[in-house]
Amino acid sequence: MIRYILFRFFQDLVLVYPVYVILFRESGLDYLQVSWLLAIWSVPVILLEVPSGMIADRWSRKWSLVIGMALKGTGFLVWHIRPDFPGFALGFIFWGLQEAINTGTTEALLYDALKSRNREARFVEIAGWGAAAARGAILLSLLGGGLLFAHSPSAVMLLSSLAMAAAALCAATLPEERSCLASPDKPPFSLKEEVSLAMAIPGLIKFVLYGSLATVVWGVLDEYDFLFGHTLGVPLAAIGLWGGTRFFLEALGSGLAAPLQRRFRLDNPLRLAWWIALAAAALWMGVITGHRLLLPLYFGFYLMMAAAEVIYQGWIQERISSEGRATVSSLVSLIAEVLGLVLLLAAGPVSQGWGLKALFMGGSLVIVVATALFTALWRRARP
Repeated sequence: MIRYILFRFFQDLVLVYPVYVILFRESGLDYLQVSWLLAIWSVPVILLEVPSGMIADRWSRKWSLVIGMALKGTGFLVWHIRPDFPGFALGFIFWGLQEAINTGTTEALLYDALKSRNREARFVEIAGWGAAAARGAILLSLLGGGLLFAHSPSAVMLLSSLAMAAAALCAATLPEERSCLASPDKPPFSLKEEVSLAMAIPGLIKFVLYGSLATVVWGVLDEYDFLFGHTLGVPLAAIGLWGGTRFFLEALGSGLAAPLQRRFRLDNPLRLAWWIALAAAALWMGVITGHRLLLPLYFGFYLMMAAAEVIYQGWIQERISSEGRATVSSLVSLIAEVLGLVLLLAAGPVSQGWGLKALFMGGSLVIVVATALFTALWRRARP
């Protein structure tokens, strides 16, 4: 599935990633307007996450991805043409639409394409490679975006848009299993029916709530990683190396997801939960003293969580039906988005009042407590 891996790579080869907030400020926006822009991005993501999944199930998952990447590329062109608040807002709406369309649909398309060839057992392996390629693209964007922006902000916008066009072309070449989509002879399930079928899957709701919370904590802490490195004394000249190390290890963790799953039998939800708890313990130990000798534990958290996310997605895809796969996957993504918004709102006051070390230690504590609760509920449901 080279085409899938290329799609994931170009999807995140966005040179504007490390500099778009700087672009907003240099265009005359104040901090309040920047905050509004970030909030505007989340609106289409939350409102259209599930409807876009339903459309993909009923029409075409592949062409939904193509449209999504075209929308994101258009958003960057809008930023280039109209570098003011209305232009940036419109660009973020396009970007948010792409996020709503792609999340859930990407995994559904891959799983059923593999399933049609009796290769669904390779989902974690190929999805892991795709996630590794995406992380590698983000790393390249971080390393190259700032340098290019210093010479030509326009080039950053245009190259980011071209990368989205390349991702759209890759998506258009992906194989799609049409038999799982709705047809006149096979009426589509309603959203209520699809949710009912998903809720009937043993353990799915518990595992989705736990897995979403754990991966969202990881995602929130990921956002604060650069600041945390700076508070530890990493000079600004080396902060890119700090972040690059994290992205490299996340890419490595994603790429190793399949062998780790086989070696430690992490397809068992309880085993995966305790793997996640072990990652949280490593984070706690790496943060509590701030000693440089313990930093490998801190970075190990990101590697372990990157692997866990791919395995978690694989467990879900293996159990939901093909007919509503993108819809249910989008529901799972929506749960994560809402949890992420709540945790991001909480992260600000925590870091402001007690510091970043408290934020990271609190995140690890949330994961450990959630793991203990999930374990108890999972075992209680088993005879």
